[in-house]
Amino acid sequence: MTLIYKIDEKDYLIYQLFTASKSDNIKKKRQKSKIMIPLIYFTFGLFYSFYNTNYALGVIFFIISCLWYFLYPIWEKRHYIKHYKKFIAENYKDSIGREINFEIDNEFLFASSNGSESKIITTEIVEINEIPSSIFIKLKSGQSFIFPKSKIANINQVKTRLTTLAAHLNINYKDDPQWEWK
Repeated sequence: MTLIYKIDEKDYLIYQLFTASKSDNIKKKRQKSKIMIPLIYFTFGLFYSFYNTNYALGVIFFIISCLWYFLYPIWEKRHYIKHYKKFIAENYKDSIGREINFEIDNEFLFASSNGSESKIITTEIVEINEIPSSIFIKLKSGQSFIFPKSKIANINQVKTRLTTLAAHLNINYKDDPQWEWK
């Protein structure tokens, strides 16, 4: 099966955000930032309200704690998007908009784009992930191939082929239809 498509900044951004959302380190960091800082402000609020009897300052710390807990995730979400956009502009500037020829075989994956070619044995595939907008083939090296669904004409045939390949290789084909960057 041969595919011809182009990847733009948005496709790279979706891939980076998906990868970040699955990273245990990033999940822990985000959860820690969401809970620990409000907890510290809440503790200061308790201290100033009960031990120092400065109720106004205690209430201010309680308000800051609540605002942080509810508003920080919104800011953080935008922060990651901004960070990854800069990363993509810096590291993928030569790859954006290039036409990619990709061939899927039972034994090899062939990719070519503007004079460069890759031939990868299929046993290097770790897993295949599908989200509403894309499909990602993750390799043992940590790299991934990105298939934007909207840019591939025969996407249902591709999904069927990749599902068959995953079964043949005895690897996971993870379909996450509810995934979104939060």
